[in-house]
Amino acid sequence: MMMRQAPAFALAALLLLLLLSAAAHATVESTCKSISNVKYDFCVKTLKSDPSSGTADVRGLAVIATNLSLKNATKIAGKIKHLLKSSQDKAQKESLSTCAELYSNLIDNLDTSLSAIKESRKGDAMTYLSASLDAPGDCEQGFKDTGAKSPLVAEDDEQRQLCGLALGITNLT
Repeated sequence: MMMRQAPAFALAALLLLLLLSAAAHATVESTCKSISNVKYDFCVKTLKSDPSSGTADVRGLAVIATNLSLKNATKIAGKIKHLLKSSQDKAQKESLSTCAELYSNLIDNLDTSLSAIKESRKGDAMTYLSASLDAPGDCEQGFKDTGAKSPLVAEDDEQRQLCGLALGITNLT
């Protein structure tokens, strides 16, 4: 009699484990539906660009979003550095210098946020991610203030969305 119960118990335990792991797993779609500060299509497309998003929980998706934001900010910082070297316009150079400083701080904030998310320090992560939201807009404002045409409009807009995505998902953790 005991032998018959062992397979049934093992099957029940396996089903329980599957249910618990499914509950811990957050789908990209359900997570994106829960975020109000970012467009759903942008959220899904962005997260699905990372192959590990399919098996990530909410914290994993927050790490993915923050990593994507950090990579993008680093790419933009490189573009700013290149533009600073090649620009001949004084107002544009002044604005680009401001943007370089803003993006340097942004990268530091995202790096700190990433560590905080991984260490389950939600408050710290939220603080640094919130601070990161301002950099792209402040960069654009610098161009408006000097009257120079911004060569970073699209990049700053995407960075703002990426920072918002990371913040929105981290808020769900």
